Amino acid sequence: MSTISSIASIGIGASIGATCRYYICVLSIQYLGKGIPYGALISNIIRSFIAGILIVLELEKLYLSETYRLMLLVGLAGSLTTMSALSIESVEMLSAGDYSQALINIVLNLGLSLLAASLGVILAKYGFNLAQS
Repeated sequence: MSTISSIASIGIGASIGATCRYYICVLSIQYLGKGIPYGALISNIIRSFIAGILIVLELEKLYLSETYRLMLLVGLAGSLTTMSALSIESVEMLSAGDYSQALINIVLNLGLSLLAASLGVILAKYGFNLAQS
């Protein structure tokens, strides 16, 4: 795969992922409020779930072409994650003296993202019959 094709594949996926992340954040504020940064939380959970599925598909030899692997895992899932938003929002909460809210934000993001990745792996392995006997 050429460098231009790789960049294009990543760019297409990243455009979709970043757009989804933006709208997830907008809708989460509209429907859930601003108490906890739900948009970043939801985006991180979705990204982890998608990554869990894609990693298994790649490792279990379902042979995603490099184009799709770059587009989905690097571009889409990579731009959907919001580690910088998690960091900034948590620091802002800490600076404002909202220590418990910052801790809840960090624990929810890490815990639920790990759970989502695990569920993605389980779904991919057993839902697609890829579990090794």
